[in-house]
Amino acid sequence: MNPLYRPGPVGSLADVYETTLKDFQRFLSEIPEKQFSEILDPTVDNDFRSVQNIVAHVVRSGYVYADHIRKRFGEKVTPHDFSFDTVSGGNAELDRMFRYTLDSLDKKWHLTDNDLLSTIIKTSWTTYDLEALLEHAIVHVMRHRRQIDKLLNAVRR
Repeated sequence: MNPLYRPGPVGSLADVYETTLKDFQRFLSEIPEKQFSEILDPTVDNDFRSVQNIVAHVVRSGYVYADHIRKRFGEKVTPHDFSFDTVSGGNAELDRMFRYTLDSLDKKWHLTDNDLLSTIIKTSWTTYDLEALLEHAIVHVMRHRRQIDKLLNAVRR
């Protein structure tokens, strides 16, 4: 067994989340700084007009998912103030958000598959079990990576 793997089903999901975020950060690092904050699509909601806005949306959402986990387990939720205007700043905020997520998962590595499926978390938009919420967090990053790629390709044409 690879000693770098986190234990149990929660660890597996955390590992995949981290891998997905690292891929997203590598992708972001290839974007020119000028293009990072440039409005690429003024016709959409403000969260999605620029790469910077999309990254802020991903960070904010990551905190929301972690806060839902904390609330479900009766743990303290802390405020999440952040801002950035560079790619490296966005990547640093993604790192901070993920550390907060890992702190939210601490002492939950022992949970079994059945525990994950029976840990129900109600959000403002739907109801998840713990596994589904973590899977949603992972796919959310992937979806917005794709969105950014499409935006940048449309600008290059």
